[in-house]
Amino acid sequence: MARKKITSLLGDDPVYSKQFGDKPKPTEPASKPEPVQDAKPVAAPATDPTPIAEQQAPTSEPSAKQASASRKTKPEKKPASTTKAPKKPETRAVHVRAAPKKDHGPGLDALEAAGLPASDVVRLAGRRAIDKFELKSKYVAPDDAERLPSNMSFRTMKTLDAQVLDKLRDQADPLRLRSDAAVIQGQLEPVFWSELTSLIKELRKQYS
Repeated sequence: MARKKITSLLGDDPVYSKQFGDKPKPTEPASKPEPVQDAKPVAAPATDPTPIAEQQAPTSEPSAKQASASRKTKPEKKPASTTKAPKKPETRAVHVRAAPKKDHGPGLDALEAAGLPASDVVRLAGRRAIDKFELKSKYVAPDDAERLPSNMSFRTMKTLDAQVLDKLRDQADPLRLRSDAAVIQGQLEPVFWSELTSLIKELRKQYS
C-alpha cells in the first residue's frame, strides 16, 4: 500500500503557528525606494574671449637688451638747420635840407597870391622828394645854382645807410669836417628841385 506523501511546509503560517503558541513574526516593511534627485545640468565652463597667446603673454617689461635694440632701430632726428636772417645794415639819422632855386621864386609868389603859402608848397615838394630819394655810394658835388634864402628851405630827418654815408665822407670829407647833410646835398637837391617845379605847375593850373 502506497504511503501518502506529506506536504512540506514552506514559510510561516500564522494560523498554524498560533495553535502551538508561537507568535507570528512581524513582517518587515518593504524598504521605500530613495527619492531620485533630478540631475541638475552641469554648467559648461565659461570660455574666455581673450586668445590664449594674449593670456599667456608676459606682463613684465621688455629687457634692457630689447629696449636698447629698439632704440637703435629708430632713426635719430637731426636738428633742423636754422638759416640765419640777413644782417640789417646799420643806419644813421641825418638832418637833411634842400633850398629852392631862385628860379622857383616867381611861381611861389603866384601861389602865395592865390592863397597857398609858399612854405607849404616847399614842404609838400620836399616830402615827395624824400619818398623818391635813393642814396648812392658815389659822391655828387652840390650845384652852383642860386638859391632862395635859408628860411625857404625844406628840412626833415631821414634815416640812411651808415656804410654808404661813410663811403661818401671818405670821398668828399676824409678829415670828417663836414656834416652828413652836406655830403648828400648834391644828390638830394636835384630831386627836390624837380618835384618843386612839377608841383608849382600843377598848383598854378588849379588855382590860376
